[in-house]
Amino acid sequence: MVAEACGLSNAGLQAVLGDRFDALAAFQDKVADEAALAAVSAGSVQERLFDGIMQGFDHLQAHRAAVLAIRSSRDPGIALLVVCRAGLQIRRLARASGMDLAGARGPLKLAALTALIWQAFAAWRADDSPDMAATMASLDQLLERAERAETEGLSPDLIGLPGLTALFARLRPCGGQSGPVLPPSPGQQAE
Repeated sequence: MVAEACGLSNAGLQAVLGDRFDALAAFQDKVADEAALAAVSAGSVQERLFDGIMQGFDHLQAHRAAVLAIRSSRDPGIALLVVCRAGLQIRRLARASGMDLAGARGPLKLAALTALIWQAFAAWRADDSPDMAATMASLDQLLERAERAETEGLSPDLIGLPGLTALFARLRPCGGQSGPVLPPSPGQQAE
C-alpha cells in the first residue's frame, strides 16, 4: 500500500528504505545521537551521564510501545543487532560525558557503564509514569553507587550483597590485620 502510494514496487521501496533491521539500527542511532548530545553539557561526569542517559530514555518514552515490543521480541537477529551496536553507542556516550577511558581501567569502566544502563533500562520498563520519576531516581542511585565504587573501591554492599561488609569487618582481628581470627592449631601455643 505504501509502495503503491510512492509509485514503487514493494522490492523498490525496500531497496530504498531497507528492512526492519535497518529501521532498528536507525532508531538506535537516533537514541545514541540524542544521548551523546545531551551528555556534552556542564557539570561533573556523573551529571553529564545522567543528562545523556535520561535524554535517551526521553526518546524511548516517545516510542514506548514499540520499544517494549522490540524488547519482548524473540527474534535472535534483533537481539544480536541491539547488543552488538550498544557497545559502540555506550562508548560514544562515555566519551561525550568526559569519562576517562584511558588505560586498563577503561574497558572495565565501559563494562560497568553498560551494566548500569541495562539496570536503568529495566527500571524504565517497569516505570509506566509519564514523568519517569522512578527511572530518574533509579538512575541517580545507580550513578551514585558507581561513583562510590570509583572512589572507594568495590565492596559487597555496592555490588548488591548488603551486610557482608559488616561481616568481613567482624572477622578482622583486633590488630587491624586482614583475614579471619582463627583458633590456634593443635601443638601451637596461644600468645
